[in-house]
Amino acid sequence: MLYALVIAIELSPLGHITVDVIGEMAKVGFAFLASFLLYFLCRWLWRKDAPLFRALSWCAIASYVLGVAVTFGAGFVEMRWAHQAVDLHWSIALIEGAGTSVILEGWCVLYFGIKHYLVAQQQRARVLASEATARDAQLMALHYQLQPHFLFNTLNAISTLVVSRQPEKATEMISRLAGLLRNTLSSPCAHTVTLREELAVVEEYLTIERVRFGSRLRVSLDASDEAGDAQVPRFLLQPLVENAIRHGIAQLPQGGEIAIKAWLVGQTLQIEATNDTGTPEANLVHPNHGVGLTNTRARLDQLYGTGNAALNVADQLGSNRAGRFTVSLRLPLILDPISRGSVVTR
Repeated sequence: MLYALVIAIELSPLGHITVDVIGEMAKVGFAFLASFLLYFLCRWLWRKDAPLFRALSWCAIASYVLGVAVTFGAGFVEMRWAHQAVDLHWSIALIEGAGTSVILEGWCVLYFGIKHYLVAQQQRARVLASEATARDAQLMALHYQLQPHFLFNTLNAISTLVVSRQPEKATEMISRLAGLLRNTLSSPCAHTVTLREELAVVEEYLTIERVRFGSRLRVSLDASDEAGDAQVPRFLLQPLVENAIRHGIAQLPQGGEIAIKAWLVGQTLQIEATNDTGTPEANLVHPNHGVGLTNTRARLDQLYGTGNAALNVADQLGSNRAGRFTVSLRLPLILDPISRGSVVTR
């Protein structure tokens, strides 16, 4: 309507004001109706996830066809209003239709521009949320490792090694503790590391815990070479292992085993973390037992998108009536690091 008003003001000095204005008004009206057809075309192309250049090419063709149709329609209305024959040929319609098609194509560009802007804003929100949950996980890992009882027991174990004149082992334990804290405090530019690097951090953590539990803590790490190259979120396994020790191994006088397995199934990385929990009567369910699992689920949803990754748990009895708690992870197979400021789209 605004376009029609501008045309009317432009044509006001002319003698045939009424006919010309009515013709332009009719052209605007038909173009407005044609925009609905373009809207359905643009929405269909968007839902089909068509490349932007291809989508705009289809819109340019449709805009030109509709522009020619609008020109014919406006000419017909102008002819009926003037009650006289109007010189309207295909050649004229093809030329004048190009001007109308530019306006219609501009409408398509605006549609896709707004859509891409909204998607960019959503992706930016996902990136910010992913960075926030990653920081939460980092702080949670640091919180677990700096708990007073953990540090006390670790330092006490190191002191025992020194008193018993085992300086080499004491030095090794200090080095492992320093390495563990260094990995926790580091802030790389990527959200992910290889599974091999993640398992190395877990192994450092479990090596320190072995000083506390001795033979009561048994560990099994089994990951295929292909799975070891896959990217996983930083500190994905550490909270799960911490839960296994706090709510499983530490509650068992005879100790137990923590087993982590990883393998590929097509384009999917499967990870399974299992630990002994004793008989159901002996289990102690901590009220915060689900905090680590809830945080991990949130990180997976933020990093990979809802439905692209999964975390499932199972608590069951083994053949010897000992309880086994299993956390199963399913992640999309990604070999390149996910950098800060980027998200996984699928």
